[in-house]
Amino acid sequence: MTVTPNPEMDFELYMDTAVLAGKIMLESNAETYRVEDTVTRILKKTGLQMTEALALTTGLVATLDSPNMHAITVVKRITERTTNLNRVSRVNAVSRNFVEDKLTIQEAYDALQNIDEIQYSGRQKSFALIGFIQMFIFLMGGTFYDFLAMIPVSAAVSFVLHIAAKWKIRPFIQNMVSSFVIAVLTAILSELLTFPIQPDTIIISAIMPLLPGTVLTNGIRDTFRGDYMSGAAKILEAFVIAVFIAIGIGAGLIVGGEVIR
Repeated sequence: MTVTPNPEMDFELYMDTAVLAGKIMLESNAETYRVEDTVTRILKKTGLQMTEALALTTGLVATLDSPNMHAITVVKRITERTTNLNRVSRVNAVSRNFVEDKLTIQEAYDALQNIDEIQYSGRQKSFALIGFIQMFIFLMGGTFYDFLAMIPVSAAVSFVLHIAAKWKIRPFIQNMVSSFVIAVLTAILSELLTFPIQPDTIIISAIMPLLPGTVLTNGIRDTFRGDYMSGAAKILEAFVIAVFIAIGIGAGLIVGGEVIR
């Protein structure tokens, strides 16, 4: 069945909306199959014969086509990624409301632009990271003394990641430097403090925010969905991050041991 395009329908706006939704989701570390599903659902509202979407870890391709019109294809490069499930959830909500005709295409596009502009400030991220690390000490069986010793460690990690983000340093290097700082400070504190602490518990708690758990989980889910390229890329990324963390911890323990001699 051939569908005649509606001359009053702004296909470019539909494409811009779908690509913006996919971009936000990929930048927020959403699974590629979820991105493709969201983009395709938005494009299908045009009623055109061909609506395709291909999401990769580093890019997005979307196409609208019909025998009675010129094809519209957009390629979007994804250069930055961070885990933000709140943005993924909000994009899903906008997409769902649009598909159910609760929003017009212009309203959906405006809502997605607002989501794209919402970012936590550097100060918010830093304080949240410090609190996250501090609370992990108790989950790992640490004591109140460990909690106190963790304060300079968590503050140092937060500072390193904040500076690294400003300088746009690659995540692998960020994690390695942060792990190095964690190990060195823990080794020094274990010698300087007069009360007993558990260095291993402090190190494990401090590296928890650095571990690529979400990336690894999404990689496995993409692989099970048959998207082997994106799945393998994410699993490899998780492996490399883990290796760099291990290198940082190992080097930090060596340097820290030399410093306190």
